[in-house]
Amino acid sequence: MIRRTDWSTMLGISAKFRNLLLAAILLSVVFVNGVYPQTVDEIFQNFKVAYEKSENFSANFEETTLFANKKSVARGRFIFGKPNLLRKEYVDKKNAEKIVQLTILDGEYGWTYTPILNQVNKMKWSNPERRELLPGIGASLEDVQRNYNMALVPDEFANPKGVHQIELTPKSHMVTTNAKETLQIWVKSDEWLPVQFGYKTEFEDGTRQSVIVALTQIERDKELAPDLFKFVVPKDAEVIDLSEN
Repeated sequence: MIRRTDWSTMLGISAKFRNLLLAAILLSVVFVNGVYPQTVDEIFQNFKVAYEKSENFSANFEETTLFANKKSVARGRFIFGKPNLLRKEYVDKKNAEKIVQLTILDGEYGWTYTPILNQVNKMKWSNPERRELLPGIGASLEDVQRNYNMALVPDEFANPKGVHQIELTPKSHMVTTNAKETLQIWVKSDEWLPVQFGYKTEFEDGTRQSVIVALTQIERDKELAPDLFKFVVPKDAEVIDLSEN
């Protein structure tokens, strides 16, 4: 006959065994799948290494802007070449083959052409050696950790898919106005490429503006035409030269 105290002992051993077994299973899942909590610095470093290995990066985009309770959506495609080459095409909502605005950064100048106005804006690229974090958002890749506080934003839907959201807020020496600005980048862990980015601004009067750019059909290191980042002023176009300002 087994005494009551023996049953208690056996149940205690069984509970400990189950706990040990569960722990072993969880550890095996962690090590087999390589899933472990990564810090924001590790994730950003993986993204930075992937960027440095890439010669160019292209994607289709959908740009959603929210400002003063108004929403606008624009679509297009871009190609971003290192270090400061960009071709960004906004397209017609009904006809993706029709370009409604073209921006080209050729490493020295920035050109923006609006066909309906037949007008070109020309601007000087202030620092030819500067490498942007992402095309057109202005933050230099090398300066991020020095100039921004970085934090991971948990997302119960995106994280299990290997997508990590990094939030960047400027450090005190970067703040020049009373507006509060935040940059965001979503990085996918398969190739550590960005799949979405955006920025938010809160102005002194409480007005907010946010822009989210979602990327699809992402490609890296594709063969590019040699004149892709060269801008030729269209015939009879008006050129507004802001490069001396």
